[in-house]
Formats: sequence, C-alpha cells, structure tokens
Amino acid sequence: MRAMLDWLSVPMNRAVATTVATALATALACVLLRRWLLRGGTGDKDRRRVYILLVTGIAVLFLLSLAYIWGGQVEAFKSIHEKLTSANVYANLIATIMVILFVHLLSRGVEHAVLSGSEDVEARYKARRGILWAKSAIIVVVVAVIWLKFTKDFGVFLGIVGAGVAFALQEPLLCMAGWLLIILKKPFDVGDRVEIGGKVGDVIGINLFQTTMIEVGNWVEADQSTGRLVVAPNSQMWRSECYNYTKGFPFIWNELKTVVTFESDWKKARTIILKQAQEEAQKIEDEVRRQITEMQSRYAIRYERLSPIVYTDIAAHGVALTLRYLSPVRRRRETTQKICEEILEDFAKETDIDFAYPTTRFYDNAAEGKPGARAERPPNR
Repeated sequence: MRAMLDWLSVPMNRAVATTVATALATALACVLLRRWLLRGGTGDKDRRRVYILLVTGIAVLFLLSLAYIWGGQVEAFKSIHEKLTSANVYANLIATIMVILFVHLLSRGVEHAVLSGSEDVEARYKARRGILWAKSAIIVVVVAVIWLKFTKDFGVFLGIVGAGVAFALQEPLLCMAGWLLIILKKPFDVGDRVEIGGKVGDVIGINLFQTTMIEVGNWVEADQSTGRLVVAPNSQMWRSECYNYTKGFPFIWNELKTVVTFESDWKKARTIILKQAQEEAQKIEDEVRRQITEMQSRYAIRYERLSPIVYTDIAAHGVALTLRYLSPVRRRRETTQKICEEILEDFAKETDIDFAYPTTRFYDNAAEGKPGARAERPPNR
C-alpha cells in the first residue's frame, strides 16, 4: 500500500492512473447505457438517438478530462492549462455538457409522459413543439448564466455582435420575427388551410424558420391535395398576404355556373338548381350559424344571407344560371359533384330544358323571329 502511494505521488504516474480510471469509467458508462437503452435491439430510432447523444456527451467529457489531466504535464501546454484552470473553463465546459444532457433526458421523459395517452396527431405535434421550445429556452438561459461572467463589458460586446448578426443574417432574423408573429398572433395553426406567398396548402408543421404545408391545388382542381410538401419561409408573413381558409369560419362560398338554351324554361331550371343546393345547405345550416355567431364575437362581420341563391345572366349562347352556396372548405369538390349529378338527373326528366354550349347556328330572323321583331324579307330578284 505504501509503495502504491509513493508511486502515485509522482505527477506523471498520477496522470497515468487517473487516465486509466477515467477510461474504465467511460467504457462502463457506455456499456450500461447500451444495455439500458438498447436492450430490445436497435430498431427503436428514438432510443438509438438518445443513446448516441449520451455516448457523444460522455466522449466529450472524457476528452475534456484528458485535456485537464495532461495539460499540466506537457511543458508546451502548461501556461495555457493554468489560464484555463484559473478561469474555470474546464469546469464550465463540463457543467454545460451536463446541463444539456440532463435537460434533454428530462424533456424526453416529459414528452413520453404527456404523449403516451394521446392519439390526436395535431395535439401530439403541438406538445412536442412546446416541449422542444421550452427545452431550448432552458438550455440557452442556463448556459448563458454559466458563461456570462467571462464577458466583462457584456453590453458593448452584445451591441457589436448584435449589429453584425443583424446585418449578416437579415433573412433568418426576418424568419424568426415571422415565427414570433405566428406564435403570438396566430394567423394560422397546424391543420389550417392557408395561402402564403401564392402557395396554398394544409399546414402540417411550424418551426423557427419555415412553415411546412401539404400542397393544395396547382394542377389538381377543386382545392384538392397534390401530395407535395411546400416549405414557405416565415419571412413571407411580412412580405405578402396570408389567407386562412379555415380559421374562424371553415366554409367558403362556391359558385357553379350552368347555361341553358334561350328556348328552355330557364325559370324552371333555376328552381331545380336552387332546390338541389338548398338540400345540401340544410345539412350544414346549424354548424354554419354556430360558426357565424362565434366569428361575430371576435370580428366586425355581417352575413345577411347564408342560404343558396341563383343569379341569372345572359350569355352569348344561352341563359347563364350561377349558383352561389356555402361549402365546407375541404368538401368543395364533393358538394359540386353531388349538386351537378342531381341537376343532370333532373334536367334529363324535363322536356323543356336543355343545356347550351357554343355551336354554330343559321338563324333566319325573317322566318323565326318574333312577329313584332322580324326583319323584312328582301324582295325576290
């Protein structure tokens, strides 16, 4: 025992012994973590990510320990080692890594506890984003407190750095400002159908710099999904208008135009079209009125007429009957199809109603015109 203490009294021997002990402790920690996190195999991606993060943190701690142990033994690094030690740089680096690892593990536990019983996709997404933002804020604040004392003239330093960052990172900062606008004012949320910068889509993700949507429209008609992902930078919130199809009032006015011939009984045709739209309107009437009441409590909005209406117009090749009615945002194509099929079936039963379409016709006004409006037939030559 005495011989062992004498051997350890030599600084170089003590550094060797400490290095061996640190290496063994590091290896043991990695083995225990692997057994604990990957006991069921490596198929679970979340567990594998946590394992990689922890092993990386342990490896960095091991390297810092080696730097601390051997920095005072190597002559070339002694002065640097003394400065770093006197300034507690090693201690602060270790504290920073420990804080990051602890907060990450804590957030994973909170996320598992909160989301384990939820099956709502949007609620799970919002909970994950909230936990991520809280985790990031805690890490930034704690790490800033750890390292803040090393900056004496922090106000001047922050001003200089802030000016440089603002000049060099204008677009990212504008994206962050747009993100704050989305979070605080909530012009839209996950699940809403919006148009940003001329792109229409259903919002599926919002992060610090961009908003991700499932594209709607483009080459697909009637506001249906294309299946493509659209990523819009949050800076668009300051540069272009944002249209929300679903917030407050998840219904839109849709128009369906039908043209019948001049010879058709257009009044009967108008009645048939209106009847079909009214049947669809009755299915959503209660929900529409409830949404209108809620919307009027927040906005100065007035809807005097919510029932369908048919407008009559004279087109070049017949009488145009334009149906205007309320439709759920994501069912516009479905309601259009149903109303069109019913109109086709009802028009087929009528002998005095026919569709009009562009065609060529030779019209003899002198023979076919109204008696009081006929042109005089020219004399035979």
